Amino acid sequence: MNTTEILQPNLFPFPFPHHLVFCCIAMIFFGYLYMKYKKPHQLIMAIAIPFSLIVWISESRTLFYAMGLIEVVLIIFAIVTNIIHKKKYPELYASNNKSDIKTESKSEEKQNDLDKESEEIQENEKTE
Repeated sequence: MNTTEILQPNLFPFPFPHHLVFCCIAMIFFGYLYMKYKKPHQLIMAIAIPFSLIVWISESRTLFYAMGLIEVVLIIFAIVTNIIHKKKYPELYASNNKSDIKTESKSEEKQNDLDKESEEIQENEKTE
């Protein structure tokens, strides 16, 4: 057994290819959520997760702990931002089916507009 293997602990539990795939998927997922819902904590997470790839730059424990500390700060910042955003814009968090409600209300409005137009056409025909 080589002594350097014993002295050099593995700093990250995943192999690099798995970590890279996970970070890419997470970044795309949170980026998509941010583009769709415009909630700032999603953007913070889209940045924070790929930031963990820094651990592969060096075997330094200092870098590892600094990156861990920065990750914790970013996650806390995302949580605080989420809480503040919920208080500032409660209507965005009021319903889980907000898009369904918007779609239903838009289709009802369109139907009402069509009904009004058809009534107007019928009244115009009667007056002529």
